[in-house]
Amino acid sequence: MKLEADDIKHLFHGKLKHVSKFSLVGITNTLIDFLVFIVSNELLGVNYILSQVLGYSFGVINSFILNKKWTFDDQRSSKKTVHELVQFTVVNLVSLIITMVAMKLLVTNLNLNLYISKVLVTCIAQVTNFCGYKLWVFS
Repeated sequence: MKLEADDIKHLFHGKLKHVSKFSLVGITNTLIDFLVFIVSNELLGVNYILSQVLGYSFGVINSFILNKKWTFDDQRSSKKTVHELVQFTVVNLVSLIITMVAMKLLVTNLNLNLYISKVLVTCIAQVTNFCGYKLWVFS
């Protein structure tokens, strides 16, 4: 079977749309994370560690809902949602471990600036999460 130019264009457009949605969800998650962190830490006086846990948790919850319903258009029954949530959590934990190791290597071994390292590991996390969600969680 030979792929025509229109077939390739349609395939590329679909993938680009999918990645764009995923990226928009990621930006939203980051904004929610920072907003919850700032409100809980600065306005409510919650310890910064607990504020970080709260911010990250709200970002992950938002990520699950938007990625399930919008990015990956998952229409499975609610009985599957608990299973997906467990898988989603596993992907996020794996991503967190990968990024922590990568950041340690970049900062300690390569003497890279902390904030440049943070941007790089954020990109690594995006790729890890996208693959995990697409291939395992919402497949």
